[in-house]
Amino acid sequence: TFPHNAWIPYNTPEGHSYWEALQVICRWTKLNHTVLHDEIARLMAHSGEFTNDTRFWNEHNFVFKSGDLFYHAKGATPVDMKFLPDSNGRQIIPLNMAQPILIVEGRTEGHNLGFAPHGAGRNLSRKQHKLNKGDRSVAEIFREETQGLDIRFWSGSVDISELPSAYKNADQLKNQISKYSLATITDEIIPYGCIMAGEPERIPWAEKRKQMKAGK
Repeated sequence: TFPHNAWIPYNTPEGHSYWEALQVICRWTKLNHTVLHDEIARLMAHSGEFTNDTRFWNEHNFVFKSGDLFYHAKGATPVDMKFLPDSNGRQIIPLNMAQPILIVEGRTEGHNLGFAPHGAGRNLSRKQHKLNKGDRSVAEIFREETQGLDIRFWSGSVDISELPSAYKNADQLKNQISKYSLATITDEIIPYGCIMAGEPERIPWAEKRKQMKAGK
């Protein structure tokens, strides 16, 4: 084990405390997810256009446990229900804001460990993607890549590293999920729009962090 990789044995008080802390994070995240669903459902119910029949809970980039084994699922989402006892038996895999979200189900096989990709993934780092697009204006890129969609950035500033071209080809990834039997695709959700955080430098808590560092 490399010195910079910290390992906490599970059969120690620290190990148990760390695992319990992860479960608190999981419950907190799911509660946030539920609150967002409830508020959107409440607002849309007034228009008579919405019924809240089914919810999907996607837990990814997390640590999961089965027996004595721990799975560090970086870049992955579980499809085997032994990792998700409170799920409805199906998972979502968002690809990018312009292409369908996959509804999948699956189980542990010899080649997949019970996981599938959690999304499309990036071809390049955020910084490199922005550099590659540097010959065009942000407005031009945004207009081209979001036609027909309602895309909003909470900070009010477009982050082009979150646009579809920043991610791997979604159709290719979908084909790979099927080809390598990582999960069974049972349905798709067609996106109408998306709300993203926006340029990190323009988000209020990032500005506050800068000010705190400057003060130090």
